[in-house]
Amino acid sequence: MKFIKKLTTCVAVSTILLVQPVVAEESELVSKVQTCSKISDSQARLNCFDKLTDSRGVTENIADAPSSLTEEQIDDFAKDHVQKSKEDLAKEINSITLVISKLTKSVRGQWKITFENGQRWQQQDASRIKLKQGNRVILTKGALGSVYMQKENTNKRIKVKRLK
Repeated sequence: MKFIKKLTTCVAVSTILLVQPVVAEESELVSKVQTCSKISDSQARLNCFDKLTDSRGVTENIADAPSSLTEEQIDDFAKDHVQKSKEDLAKEINSITLVISKLTKSVRGQWKITFENGQRWQQQDASRIKLKQGNRVILTKGALGSVYMQKENTNKRIKVKRLK
């Protein structure tokens, strides 16, 4: 019990000692700002504030920093917010059909699926579906970037996430 009391006292004292210089610097800055604000001549007041900021070491403006982004990256930024044209919608792939080459189950009973093209996917939900090596499955895009997988000629589907 004595140890905890000593530890608490030690922490409190060190906190006070660490905060004291910051508080002193802040009160000094406040008094300088108040002094500048009392100046009636606008040009002199502006000069006073400028001297304060110069002495504080103004940081460099981030907007002036050179950009390492390409024009294409800048053009593609948040492009999904723009409504797509009919041509873009026609070009967009909404589902693909693949053949399973390898299946494993995780500790939680979720499928880890490898397809013949090398893609690896993992089940995200707790739904049950019977899968075998060699099955043809359909991967379909869902809302908000989700992807669903179902066996051909069935209506049962599971939510999946691409790993590789």
